[in-house]
Amino acid sequence: MGTILPCNILSIDAWREPEGWFWNAWYKVGVFDLSEKDTTRTILKDLRTMGFLSDYSKGRLTIEDDQYNLVIINRNTRQPIFAIEYGVFN
Repeated sequence: MGTILPCNILSIDAWREPEGWFWNAWYKVGVFDLSEKDTTRTILKDLRTMGFLSDYSKGRLTIEDDQYNLVIINRNTRQPIFAIEYGVFN
């Protein structure tokens, strides 16, 4: 069985600049048990099951790794919505 890390789920308040989105503030809203077996699809599905994402979000979000967080972003606008903070374990 793989390692499971209890990572913070952060709700992101961000604003848009010509260069892209910048995080203004972030707030811990929960804990996500991250496994090395998790994929983008399984993470988004689990966040829906936990009530953080709606069914409407299906196909509209993706995940980017900034080497400290797995950032859940809107595919269309690139706006960061949530982050799973795994970097505290590195």
